[in-house]
Amino acid sequence: MSNHIDRDVINALIAGHFADPFSVLGMHATDAGLEVRALLPDATDVWVIEPKTGRKVGKLECLDSRGFFS
Repeated sequence: MSNHIDRDVINALIAGHFADPFSVLGMHATDAGLEVRALLPDATDVWVIEPKTGRKVGKLECLDSRGFFS
């Protein structure tokens, strides 16, 4: 899977019209390595947390002000 998410895909996810949201959202292998994507409309910050330690291991970038993070 490419690490570039098409604007039409983001729009469809936000509108609730994307047929398979989990094919985009969550953790995925990309050409650049692992990528985590989330749709959290009310979030201002999104962090990836290491479950065993509770340590923050990465902050997702907001790619769309409506709540799409990667």
